[in-house]
Amino acid sequence: MKHGGYPWVKGKPPMNINDFSVNLNPLGTPKFIEELIEDAIKIKVYKYYPPENLKDIKTIIAEIYNVEEDLIGVFNGASEIINMLGDNFTVPQPNYSEYKFSEFYYAEELGDEFKFTLKGRRVLTSNPNNPTGSLISLAEIEEFVKDDKNELILDESFIDISNGESAVKLVNEYKNLTVINSFTKSLSIPGLRFGFSIGHKSRELEKLAPIWRINSIIYYVISNMNPKEVKEFFKLSKYKVSELQDRIKNLVKFKIYKSYAPYFLAEFNLPTYIVNSKLIKMGYYIRDASNFIGLRSTHARIALKEGVEKLISLINDIVSS
Repeated sequence: MKHGGYPWVKGKPPMNINDFSVNLNPLGTPKFIEELIEDAIKIKVYKYYPPENLKDIKTIIAEIYNVEEDLIGVFNGASEIINMLGDNFTVPQPNYSEYKFSEFYYAEELGDEFKFTLKGRRVLTSNPNNPTGSLISLAEIEEFVKDDKNELILDESFIDISNGESAVKLVNEYKNLTVINSFTKSLSIPGLRFGFSIGHKSRELEKLAPIWRINSIIYYVISNMNPKEVKEFFKLSKYKVSELQDRIKNLVKFKIYKSYAPYFLAEFNLPTYIVNSKLIKMGYYIRDASNFIGLRSTHARIALKEGVEKLISLINDIVSS
């Protein structure tokens, strides 16, 4: 599978590429998280196995999202959860490429927006959608799970830094709803791998996972962070995403789609691999979205972060030449 992220070279990350193919918090890693990482390394927590009991972490997550601890499952990134779900799901497309499914259907492309609806009995989807940035409303989600014959797995990995409302508030009432989330994106710590589920299915999922599924560094960081600081940081992050979305609206000379997320889908008048090959020479990189089901060779996904105006200017020149 092709994913975002410019390749490492000889064991080192790409330091001289301005990578807009990876969707992370545009505010970067918060200082309070960086300090906890530094503390963890200073006291050498990597010399210790993390606890088998993950209650301390679940207490923190429960306070951030105002849910009961016994509804929370802890995992080595959202990808670990997704990998354990199996393929007996219907997935609307385009969508995150790691989802396994037995059936799929296409979202409706309406001009500059993709419209996603929930169809089928067991549905797995991202919200906001990756790669389009579209959003399924909370009202539609609740209408779907009101039918107890339905099951919905909702991947909200970007919801904390998007202009949308989380479905977490529904999980206590609806046992057929499971929400997946990840601090990888919202706290901008992809290298530390931390994901979690919220819902009645969490205990069942945790039984499928290994005992030591998170390392001692991320255990130390999450179990010692202040929930109030995290919630305030997420609030500021949503403002930042809105600000960046407003800043780019009148700059682009190519098609962009309506997005609620910290990234947006674009379409050019030439194949994305050509655009990317020219951008790389200038020190930039975007996500070629041609391998997403339902998208075209001219589609690209672009992260929102500081410097995006310069990137757009470069792309404008490429597609206009």
